[in-house]
Amino acid sequence: MKSVVFSFKGSSFARPHFHGLRNLDVKYFCKRYLKHIAFVLLLLVGLAVGAVFARNADEQLMNSLDFLFTTNISARLEQDAFEIFCACFASDFVFLLAIFLLGMAPWGIPVMPFVILFKGFGTGITAGYLVSLHALTGVGFYLLIILPGTFLFCFALVLMSVNSLNCSAKMFIQIIGKTNQITALSEQIKWYLSRSMSSLIMTFCAAIIDTALWMMFSGAFKF
Repeated sequence: MKSVVFSFKGSSFARPHFHGLRNLDVKYFCKRYLKHIAFVLLLLVGLAVGAVFARNADEQLMNSLDFLFTTNISARLEQDAFEIFCACFASDFVFLLAIFLLGMAPWGIPVMPFVILFKGFGTGITAGYLVSLHALTGVGFYLLIILPGTFLFCFALVLMSVNSLNCSAKMFIQIIGKTNQITALSEQIKWYLSRSMSSLIMTFCAAIIDTALWMMFSGAFKF
């Protein structure tokens, strides 16, 4: 009897069932997180373009982009903890605010991909410039000091973008529809504001992480 049971468990009758479950899991994951995946891909495309562009970027251009991205390392190294926190938080908050405002507009969806692409571009140009200018030292600096906070903020930005897209789409549908717009929009805005707080908190935490890593480890790198 045991041999019959074990042979049945190991037989090919069970394998199609598990393959079917795997296929269902993949389809469910893609369906549920399709918007997240799309925004992550936009970030990666922007990152790749920025990394390629960084090879031909001059120092003047990089310094001019320092408000939005960490491109002027020498100036940032001379700042104290409060100044570093303000610079990191402000550069991230600009993108978060842009996505938030686009979510409050029924026409915001077509503009969101460009904001995400630009953020990815800035991330790529920072990494590419450090690597092209400082080689392995730049790689270590980016991975140890810049990447952790950047990764957390990008995660927050993707979540914010998905919520913003949903809010903008619902607003558009409600405006062109015949529903009770005042009540519906009020509830939608409350939902959107509550979801946005989590992204704002993560952005704040990302700036704290950036500041802590800059203060602890930036002195170990000589540029």
